[in-house]
Amino acid sequence: MTPPDYEYLRKLLKERSGLDLSADKQYLVESRLVPLARKESLPGIAELVQKMKGGAAALTSEVVEAMTTNETFFFRDKIPFDYLKASVLPALMQARAARKSLRIWCAACSTGQEPYSIAMILKETPALSGWRTEIVATDLS
Repeated sequence: MTPPDYEYLRKLLKERSGLDLSADKQYLVESRLVPLARKESLPGIAELVQKMKGGAAALTSEVVEAMTTNETFFFRDKIPFDYLKASVLPALMQARAARKSLRIWCAACSTGQEPYSIAMILKETPALSGWRTEIVATDLS
């Protein structure tokens, strides 16, 4: 992959998905996009980039999809959930005590185990009894 092709992909991925690849992640791009190029009957990433630059919107979406993690499971990455439970949730409860209402956005949650994990934390918090809670879950896929 040429440096200009890599820079094009880095910029495209940042704009379309928020994925911010450092300069040393070229191996990751190659490992995820070479199979896509083969599927499209293209010899390599350079040709994939050329086809995208030519306006292949569906292919661009496939590239973004191939580059996202698409990994989901309950309580994925323990540290953020522990932080939510120990620090974020108490602060939110204090700030919203008058309203007794919480709305939590769970981004990048693939098939949904992360928002269910948040729901379990909320359910296990007795002080939230009688509160209105809402979880909004989104993902690129």
